[in-house]
Amino acid sequence: MDRLRRLPDPRRLQGRRHRLWYVLALAACAVLAGAKSRTAIAEWAADAPE
Repeated sequence: MDRLRRLPDPRRLQGRRHRLWYVLALAACAVLAGAKSRTAIAEWAADAPE
């Protein structure tokens, strides 16, 4: 998590809802759980508890 937090965020400020490190951590967890596409990652993230 510390390394993810140190990554520079190349996104514009406009429209940003979540911190980059959080999005990357969710995506990594989804892939480890078996997600194989962006859609599957989004579905896994939507179903994940807060």
